Amino acid sequence: MNPSTIQTKKLIKKLYRNSESHKGDFGHVLVVAGNIGYGGAALLSSKAAMRSGAGLVSLATRSEHLQAALSFSPEVMTKPVDSGQALENYLDLPNVICLGPGLGKDYWSEQMMFKSLESAYKNKTPILIDADGLNLLPEFTKKLPLPKKIVLTPHIGEAARLLNTSTEVIKKNKISAVRKISKKYNSVVVLKSHETLICRGDKIYVCNKGNPGMATAGMGDVLSGMISGFIAQKLSLLDAASLAVDLHAQAGDSYLENNNQQSLLAKDIIDLLSSVIYE
Repeated sequence: MNPSTIQTKKLIKKLYRNSESHKGDFGHVLVVAGNIGYGGAALLSSKAAMRSGAGLVSLATRSEHLQAALSFSPEVMTKPVDSGQALENYLDLPNVICLGPGLGKDYWSEQMMFKSLESAYKNKTPILIDADGLNLLPEFTKKLPLPKKIVLTPHIGEAARLLNTSTEVIKKNKISAVRKISKKYNSVVVLKSHETLICRGDKIYVCNKGNPGMATAGMGDVLSGMISGFIAQKLSLLDAASLAVDLHAQAGDSYLENNNQQSLLAKDIIDLLSSVIYE
């Protein structure tokens, strides 16, 4: 079965807001991200979730990043969280968790991962897992039951680790790989690469947009925030992932209308979202 084309305009219509709307109608994203030295990933994800239309966004991150977060995006409610116990105070608030950008791989990372997965399972909260969260996930599947509503966003290398295989195997048959990951983890999967694939079971969409200028740090963090923001607005996991991938790529392409590929930064995608969502 060949992948389907993303129906972007149809999905955007689902984001309609009536005149009596309030911020509570558009969900609350909790971004759990940003270990020491990786605060930028947390800031990009949380601001992207906000720009995508989430009514509320909280960021649980290392206390060292508090001041930078307030400066970068004062609309985001930043929570200094330096232990799993501290994170517990915020896990009952959101209707979607975005876990992993800049998470790192140490004891703090493991606490954030354990508490987030445990809460998502208990509360039936959708959870998106990205970056080092994906690298930690295979080990955590031995310790905890997985939440029922999961989005995984691996690049080729992360996909190989999720399936315990090589990148060469993934590259040879990306369609087979994305299906296997979806089945193994009972999840929606975004396999990021040239012609990104979005999969849930046997349903697969492909994005043919985007450009090589998007091969730069932070792009995946922005995409994770976008997907989470759309889930918060009550799109299905598959619809949210598909729409975010398409608009993310479209923003990257629109940047090239007046600039070159080499100068494209992840934060430029965030700045362009208002034009591609409502054009």
